Amino acid sequence: MTDSTPAAPSHWPAQRPERIIVVGVDAEQRPEIVTEVARLATTMSAGLVCAWVDSTQVIYGASLDGTRLITPLDPDQAAGTSEAVRERVHQHIAGVLGGTDVPWRLETAVGDIASGLTEVAEEWDADLIAVGGRRPGFGGWMNEVIGGSIAGHLVHTQHRPVLVIPGTGTHD
Repeated sequence: MTDSTPAAPSHWPAQRPERIIVVGVDAEQRPEIVTEVARLATTMSAGLVCAWVDSTQVIYGASLDGTRLITPLDPDQAAGTSEAVRERVHQHIAGVLGGTDVPWRLETAVGDIASGLTEVAEEWDADLIAVGGRRPGFGGWMNEVIGGSIAGHLVHTQHRPVLVIPGTGTHD
C-alpha cells in the first residue's frame, strides 16, 4: 500500500497520464537522476511517479479491513521520523521538478526498496522503472555487498523495463 498524500504541491493532472514512469527517489539523491528521468518522461509524454521507499519500516500484518500494519525496524525510532523524511523527499523533488512541465507526484511505500518500487510500479501499471546507479565510494560499495543492487534485483524480477541512471548518489 502506498501513500500519495501530498506534503507540498505536485504537478499532477486531474486525468492520469496514459504512460507512467516510476523513479526511485530519496532526500540525499543528486538531482540529476530526477531531471534525466523527467526529460525522458517529457519525451514519452508520460507522468512521473516519484517513489520513496521507507526502508526503516516494515509491514508486520494486516487488520481485518485489509489495512497494512506498519512498524519501525528500530523500536527507538522517534515518532514522526518517517513523516519528516518524507517531507524532505517531497521538498527535494518539488525543488528539482519545479521548473518543468512534467506531471509528477510522490508515492511512498515501506520495506525493501526493490519490493517497494515494484509495488508502486504495479499499482500504477508503469511503463518502466528508473533508478540511480550505485552510490559512489566505499559506502555505496558496502551497501551493494550487504544488501545487493536494487537495480540488479529489479532487472531480474521485473516484467517491465528498468532504466539505470549512472553516476548518481549522494552529494559529495
